[in-house]
Amino acid sequence: MNKKGFSMVDVIILLSLILLLTVVVYPKFLELIRRSGEAATRANLTALRAAIAVYYGENKGVYPGKEINDVLAGENGKYIKYIPECYCPPYHNPYAIITTSPTGDSGKWAYQVEDSEDRQAGELWIDCNEKDSKGIVWSTY
Repeated sequence: MNKKGFSMVDVIILLSLILLLTVVVYPKFLELIRRSGEAATRANLTALRAAIAVYYGENKGVYPGKEINDVLAGENGKYIKYIPECYCPPYHNPYAIITTSPTGDSGKWAYQVEDSEDRQAGELWIDCNEKDSKGIVWSTY
């Protein structure tokens, strides 16, 4: 007897294989997306620090003040075209703003206007006390 098509057993086996592959691959895919977001945030931090360094050099050793968002990426975007996103997945939503009043866990870029016991004026960091996928606390970058 010559059969054409798939039997019910063949379909169940095929669906089981697809389900198994999905269960194995999907978490890896999510981790890959998270790591790419983390890498983008670290690269954005480097770009912002470079823009601050250029400002510092052009202004005879003076760092931007509380108006840092407008100074770096104002109307003409002299130092950087726009403030890039700070994204600390999965703890915070992406923010494209530099705060001069960090809370310790806002998920935004944090900027030190004046010297303090903890940080120097002109320092920029990520205002997040959670760890990235490598186990490094975001605020230490």
